Amino acid sequence: MKKFIITLIKPYYIFLVTFLLVIPANISAFESENRLTPYAKIDFDQIIESSGLVKSRKYPGVYWTHNDSGNSARIFAITKIGKIIKPKWFKGKYKGIEIIKATNIDWEDIATDGEDNLVIGDFGNNWSARQDLRLYVIKEPNPYETLKAGILKKINFKYPDQTEYPSKKRVFDAEALFVKNGRYYILTKHRGNKKTKLYVLDTIDYSRVNELKLIGAFNVGGAVTGANLSDDGRRLAVLTYNSVWLFETDKDTDDYFKGRIYRFKFKPQKQFESISFNQDELIISNEDSELYRLSLKQFKEVKLEQNGLIPPSVEHKGLIR
Repeated sequence: MKKFIITLIKPYYIFLVTFLLVIPANISAFESENRLTPYAKIDFDQIIESSGLVKSRKYPGVYWTHNDSGNSARIFAITKIGKIIKPKWFKGKYKGIEIIKATNIDWEDIATDGEDNLVIGDFGNNWSARQDLRLYVIKEPNPYETLKAGILKKINFKYPDQTEYPSKKRVFDAEALFVKNGRYYILTKHRGNKKTKLYVLDTIDYSRVNELKLIGAFNVGGAVTGANLSDDGRRLAVLTYNSVWLFETDKDTDDYFKGRIYRFKFKPQKQFESISFNQDELIISNEDSELYRLSLKQFKEVKLEQNGLIPPSVEHKGLIR
Protein backbone atom coordinates (compact mmCIF):
# COMPACT_ATOMS: atom_id res chain seq x y z
CA MET A 1 0.00 0.00 0.00
CA LYS A 2 2.80 2.38 0.90
CA LYS A 3 4.55 1.76 -2.40
CA PHE A 4 1.31 2.36 -4.32
CA ILE A 5 0.78 5.74 -2.64
CA ILE A 6 4.33 6.88 -3.39
CA THR A 7 3.83 5.98 -7.04
CA LEU A 8 0.80 8.24 -7.21
CA ILE A 9 2.25 11.17 -5.28
CA LYS A 10 5.71 11.36 -6.85
CA PRO A 11 4.65 12.58 -10.33
CA TYR A 12 2.43 15.23 -8.75
CA TYR A 13 5.29 16.29 -6.49
CA ILE A 14 7.67 16.58 -9.44
CA PHE A 15 5.11 18.65 -11.37
CA LEU A 16 4.48 20.97 -8.43
CA VAL A 17 8.18 21.58 -7.76
CA THR A 18 8.85 22.16 -11.48
CA PHE A 19 5.96 24.62 -11.73
CA LEU A 20 7.12 26.59 -8.70
CA LEU A 21 10.68 26.74 -10.02
CA VAL A 22 9.71 27.80 -13.55
CA ILE A 23 6.98 30.38 -13.01
CA PRO A 24 9.15 33.20 -11.54
CA ALA A 25 11.46 33.13 -14.56
CA ASN A 26 8.60 33.21 -17.04
CA ILE A 27 5.98 35.30 -15.29
CA SER A 28 5.98 37.74 -18.22
CA ALA A 29 4.18 35.06 -20.21
CA PHE A 30 1.24 35.36 -17.78
CA GLU A 31 1.06 39.17 -17.95
CA SER A 32 -2.08 40.57 -19.45
CA GLU A 33 -1.62 42.17 -22.85
CA ASN A 34 -3.76 45.04 -24.01
CA ARG A 35 -4.67 46.22 -27.47
CA LEU A 36 -4.55 49.95 -28.09
CA THR A 37 -7.14 51.57 -30.36
CA PRO A 38 -6.36 54.81 -32.23
CA TYR A 39 -8.54 57.81 -31.42
CA ALA A 40 -7.34 59.96 -34.34
CA LYS A 41 -4.88 60.11 -37.23
CA ILE A 42 -2.49 62.83 -38.33
CA ASP A 43 -4.28 64.30 -41.32
CA PHE A 44 -1.57 65.86 -43.47
CA ASP A 45 0.00 64.30 -46.55
CA GLN A 46 3.48 65.74 -45.90
CA ILE A 47 3.81 63.79 -42.62
CA ILE A 48 4.80 60.39 -43.95
CA GLU A 49 5.84 58.84 -40.65
CA SER A 50 5.56 60.57 -37.28
CA SER A 51 8.94 59.51 -35.96
CA GLY A 52 9.07 61.92 -33.00
CA LEU A 53 6.40 63.68 -30.95
CA VAL A 54 6.48 66.25 -28.14
CA LYS A 55 3.97 68.63 -26.60
CA SER A 56 4.92 72.30 -26.76
CA ARG A 57 5.53 74.08 -23.47
CA LYS A 58 5.14 77.47 -25.14
CA TYR A 59 2.07 77.17 -27.35
CA PRO A 60 -1.04 75.57 -25.76
CA GLY A 61 -2.51 72.64 -27.66
CA VAL A 62 0.46 72.33 -30.01
CA TYR A 63 2.44 69.12 -30.61
CA TRP A 64 5.60 68.95 -32.70
CA THR A 65 6.45 66.03 -34.96
CA HIS A 66 8.77 65.22 -37.88
CA ASN A 67 9.45 62.61 -40.52
CA ASP A 68 12.03 59.83 -40.46
CA SER A 69 15.11 59.38 -42.65
CA GLY A 70 15.05 60.23 -46.33
CA ASN A 71 13.00 63.38 -45.81
CA SER A 72 13.91 67.05 -45.77
CA ALA A 73 14.86 68.93 -42.60
CA ARG A 74 11.49 70.19 -41.40
CA ILE A 75 9.12 69.96 -38.46
CA PHE A 76 5.34 70.13 -38.23
CA ALA A 77 2.94 71.51 -35.63
CA ILE A 78 -0.27 69.53 -35.09
CA THR A 79 -3.20 69.48 -32.69
CA LYS A 80 -3.97 66.63 -30.32
CA ILE A 81 -6.37 65.20 -32.90
CA GLY A 82 -3.80 65.33 -35.69
CA LYS A 83 -4.81 68.49 -37.55
CA ILE A 84 -1.99 70.50 -39.09
CA ILE A 85 -1.26 73.96 -37.68
CA LYS A 86 0.08 76.45 -40.22
CA PRO A 87 0.09 80.19 -40.90
CA LYS A 88 -3.32 81.36 -42.11
CA TRP A 89 -1.69 83.91 -44.39
CA PHE A 90 0.24 81.28 -46.37
CA LYS A 91 -1.62 80.32 -49.57
CA GLY A 92 0.85 77.95 -51.27
CA LYS A 93 1.55 74.24 -50.82
CA TYR A 94 2.46 73.99 -47.14
CA LYS A 95 5.43 71.71 -46.42
CA GLY A 96 6.08 72.35 -42.74
CA ILE A 97 8.69 74.56 -41.07
CA GLU A 98 12.09 74.28 -42.72
CA ILE A 99 15.12 74.04 -40.42
CA ILE A 100 17.77 76.12 -42.18
CA LYS A 101 21.21 74.53 -42.65
CA ALA A 102 20.10 71.23 -41.12
CA THR A 103 20.09 67.78 -42.73
CA ASN A 104 17.72 64.92 -41.99
CA ILE A 105 20.00 61.90 -42.20
CA ASP A 106 17.84 59.94 -39.76
CA TRP A 107 15.76 62.08 -37.40
CA GLU A 108 14.28 59.88 -34.71
CA ASP A 109 13.01 62.01 -31.82
CA ILE A 110 12.21 65.55 -30.71
CA ALA A 111 12.16 67.08 -27.23
CA THR A 112 11.66 70.38 -25.39
CA ASP A 113 14.32 71.76 -23.06
CA GLY A 114 12.38 74.02 -20.72
CA GLU A 115 13.94 77.14 -22.25
CA ASP A 116 11.56 77.53 -25.20
CA ASN A 117 13.80 75.42 -27.42
CA LEU A 118 13.21 72.25 -29.41
CA VAL A 119 15.89 69.55 -29.67
CA ILE A 120 15.96 67.17 -32.65
CA GLY A 121 17.84 63.89 -32.49
CA ASP A 122 19.57 63.04 -35.77
CA PHE A 123 20.93 59.80 -34.38
CA GLY A 124 19.20 56.93 -36.18
CA ASN A 125 21.99 54.40 -36.66
CA ASN A 126 20.58 51.04 -37.79
CA TRP A 127 23.94 49.44 -38.50
CA SER A 128 25.90 51.21 -35.73
CA ALA A 129 28.13 52.66 -38.45
CA ARG A 130 27.50 56.42 -38.30
CA GLN A 131 30.19 58.81 -37.11
CA ASP A 132 28.10 61.94 -37.67
CA LEU A 133 25.52 61.63 -34.87
CA ARG A 134 24.15 65.00 -33.78
CA LEU A 135 21.52 67.03 -31.99
CA TYR A 136 19.97 70.17 -33.43
CA VAL A 137 18.73 72.82 -30.99
CA ILE A 138 16.36 75.43 -32.38
CA LYS A 139 14.29 78.20 -30.85
CA GLU A 140 10.72 76.95 -30.81
CA PRO A 141 9.04 78.70 -33.75
CA ASN A 142 5.57 80.19 -33.73
CA PRO A 143 3.61 77.66 -35.82
CA TYR A 144 0.94 80.24 -36.65
CA GLU A 145 3.44 82.66 -38.21
CA THR A 146 6.61 80.84 -39.26
CA LEU A 147 7.82 78.95 -42.35
CA LYS A 148 11.52 78.69 -41.45
CA ALA A 149 13.65 78.34 -38.30
CA GLY A 150 17.40 78.57 -37.74
CA ILE A 151 19.73 76.43 -35.68
CA LEU A 152 20.89 77.70 -32.29
CA LYS A 153 23.27 74.78 -31.65
CA LYS A 154 24.53 71.74 -33.50
CA ILE A 155 26.00 69.24 -31.07
CA ASN A 156 28.06 66.34 -32.44
CA PHE A 157 28.50 63.31 -30.20
CA LYS A 158 29.70 59.72 -29.98
CA TYR A 159 29.26 56.76 -27.65
CA PRO A 160 32.07 56.19 -25.13
CA ASP A 161 31.89 52.40 -25.46
CA GLN A 162 31.88 52.15 -29.26
CA THR A 163 35.30 51.18 -30.60
CA GLU A 164 34.50 49.88 -34.09
CA TYR A 165 32.44 51.24 -37.01
CA PRO A 166 30.22 49.50 -37.81
CA SER A 167 29.79 47.70 -34.51
CA LYS A 168 29.03 43.99 -34.78
CA LYS A 169 26.91 44.19 -31.62
CA ARG A 170 24.54 46.75 -33.21
CA VAL A 171 23.75 48.45 -29.90
CA PHE A 172 24.48 52.06 -30.89
CA ASP A 173 21.24 52.97 -32.58
CA ALA A 174 18.92 55.49 -30.86
CA GLU A 175 15.34 56.71 -31.25
CA ALA A 176 14.72 58.32 -27.85
CA LEU A 177 15.72 61.71 -26.45
CA PHE A 178 14.83 63.94 -23.50
CA VAL A 179 16.24 67.03 -21.78
CA LYS A 180 16.50 67.73 -18.05
CA ASN A 181 18.07 70.75 -16.37
CA GLY A 182 19.74 71.77 -19.63
CA ARG A 183 21.36 68.34 -20.11
CA TYR A 184 20.67 66.04 -23.06
CA TYR A 185 19.83 62.35 -22.51
CA ILE A 186 19.71 59.54 -25.06
CA LEU A 187 18.26 56.02 -24.76
CA THR A 188 19.61 53.44 -27.19
CA LYS A 189 17.67 51.02 -29.36
CA HIS A 190 19.53 47.72 -29.25
CA ARG A 191 19.37 45.27 -32.12
CA GLY A 192 21.76 42.80 -30.50
CA ASN A 193 19.82 42.33 -27.24
CA LYS A 194 16.72 43.59 -25.38
CA LYS A 195 18.41 46.19 -23.22
CA THR A 196 18.54 49.94 -23.51
CA LYS A 197 21.36 52.16 -22.25
CA LEU A 198 20.84 55.64 -20.83
CA TYR A 199 23.52 58.20 -21.71
CA VAL A 200 23.91 61.88 -20.87
CA LEU A 201 25.78 64.63 -22.68
CA ASP A 202 27.56 65.96 -19.60
CA THR A 203 29.81 68.60 -21.16
CA ILE A 204 29.60 70.26 -24.57
CA ASP A 205 32.36 71.59 -26.81
CA TYR A 206 30.93 72.83 -30.11
CA SER A 207 34.31 72.56 -31.83
CA ARG A 208 34.62 68.78 -31.49
CA VAL A 209 32.73 65.49 -31.24
CA ASN A 210 31.49 65.18 -27.66
CA GLU A 211 31.57 61.89 -25.79
CA LEU A 212 28.41 60.77 -24.01
CA LYS A 213 28.55 59.50 -20.44
CA LEU A 214 26.89 56.18 -19.60
CA ILE A 215 24.44 56.29 -16.68
CA GLY A 216 22.97 52.79 -16.69
CA ALA A 217 21.29 49.96 -18.60
CA PHE A 218 17.91 48.27 -18.29
CA ASN A 219 16.30 45.24 -19.92
CA VAL A 220 13.11 46.61 -21.49
CA GLY A 221 12.40 43.34 -23.27
CA GLY A 222 12.37 44.97 -26.70
CA ALA A 223 13.53 47.86 -28.86
CA VAL A 224 13.13 51.46 -27.62
CA THR A 225 11.46 53.72 -30.20
CA GLY A 226 10.73 56.89 -28.22
CA ALA A 227 10.81 58.65 -24.85
CA ASN A 228 9.47 61.72 -23.13
CA LEU A 229 9.99 63.38 -19.75
CA SER A 230 7.17 64.84 -17.66
CA ASP A 231 7.24 68.59 -17.07
CA ASP A 232 8.35 68.15 -13.45
CA GLY A 233 11.19 65.83 -14.49
CA ARG A 234 10.08 62.99 -12.19
CA ARG A 235 8.59 60.59 -14.73
CA LEU A 236 10.25 59.17 -17.81
CA ALA A 237 8.06 57.37 -20.36
CA VAL A 238 9.90 54.91 -22.62
CA LEU A 239 8.17 53.36 -25.63
CA THR A 240 8.97 49.99 -27.20
CA TYR A 241 7.21 47.84 -29.81
CA ASN A 242 5.32 45.93 -27.10
CA SER A 243 5.26 48.11 -23.97
CA VAL A 244 5.39 51.53 -22.42
CA TRP A 245 7.66 51.76 -19.38
CA LEU A 246 7.27 54.49 -16.80
CA PHE A 247 10.29 55.25 -14.61
CA GLU A 248 9.58 57.45 -11.60
CA THR A 249 12.37 58.92 -9.53
CA ASP A 250 13.42 61.83 -7.35
CA LYS A 251 13.81 65.09 -9.24
CA ASP A 252 17.46 65.42 -8.17
CA THR A 253 18.69 62.22 -9.83
CA ASP A 254 19.07 61.27 -13.46
CA ASP A 255 19.35 57.51 -12.94
CA TYR A 256 15.74 56.67 -13.70
CA PHE A 257 16.36 52.94 -13.57
CA LYS A 258 16.80 53.08 -9.78
CA GLY A 259 13.37 54.50 -8.99
CA ARG A 260 9.88 53.02 -9.05
CA ILE A 261 9.06 51.23 -12.30
CA TYR A 262 5.70 50.77 -14.02
CA ARG A 263 4.72 49.04 -17.23
CA PHE A 264 1.83 48.90 -19.67
CA LYS A 265 2.14 45.92 -21.99
CA PHE A 266 0.24 45.72 -25.27
CA LYS A 267 -0.18 43.20 -28.03
CA PRO A 268 2.15 43.64 -30.99
CA GLN A 269 0.36 45.70 -33.62
CA LYS A 270 1.37 48.55 -35.91
CA GLN A 271 4.86 49.78 -35.11
CA PHE A 272 4.76 52.49 -32.42
CA GLU A 273 7.26 55.28 -33.03
CA SER A 274 6.82 58.25 -30.68
CA ILE A 275 5.38 59.28 -27.32
CA SER A 276 4.58 62.48 -25.44
CA PHE A 277 3.18 63.38 -22.03
CA ASN A 278 -0.08 65.31 -21.88
CA GLN A 279 -0.70 65.90 -18.15
CA ASP A 280 -2.05 62.58 -16.77
CA GLU A 281 -1.94 60.70 -20.07
CA LEU A 282 0.46 59.76 -22.83
CA ILE A 283 -0.07 60.37 -26.54
CA ILE A 284 1.49 57.77 -28.85
CA SER A 285 1.86 57.72 -32.63
CA ASN A 286 2.70 54.80 -34.92
CA GLU A 287 4.37 54.42 -38.32
CA ASP A 288 1.03 55.11 -40.04
CA SER A 289 0.65 58.37 -38.06
CA GLU A 290 -2.26 57.03 -36.02
CA LEU A 291 -2.66 58.54 -32.54
CA TYR A 292 -3.37 56.68 -29.30
CA ARG A 293 -4.14 57.71 -25.71
CA LEU A 294 -2.81 55.93 -22.63
CA SER A 295 -3.83 56.99 -19.12
CA LEU A 296 -1.18 56.83 -16.40
CA LYS A 297 -3.76 54.98 -14.27
CA GLN A 298 -3.47 51.99 -16.61
CA PHE A 299 0.12 51.22 -15.60
CA LYS A 300 1.07 48.41 -13.21
CA GLU A 301 4.06 48.65 -10.90
CA VAL A 302 6.90 46.21 -11.59
CA LYS A 303 8.81 44.67 -8.68
CA LEU A 304 12.04 43.43 -10.23
CA GLU A 305 13.28 41.41 -7.28
CA GLN A 306 9.95 39.66 -6.73
CA ASN A 307 8.36 38.63 -9.99
CA GLY A 308 11.34 37.73 -12.16
CA LEU A 309 10.01 39.81 -15.06
CA ILE A 310 13.36 41.51 -15.48
CA PRO A 311 16.63 40.21 -14.02
CA PRO A 312 17.35 42.18 -10.81
CA SER A 313 20.95 42.76 -11.86
CA VAL A 314 20.21 46.11 -13.51
CA GLU A 315 23.41 48.00 -14.32
CA HIS A 316 23.84 51.48 -12.87
CA LYS A 317 26.39 54.22 -13.06
CA GLY A 318 24.20 56.82 -11.39
CA LEU A 319 24.94 60.52 -11.65
CA ILE A 320 23.31 62.44 -8.80
CA ARG A 321 22.84 66.16 -9.27
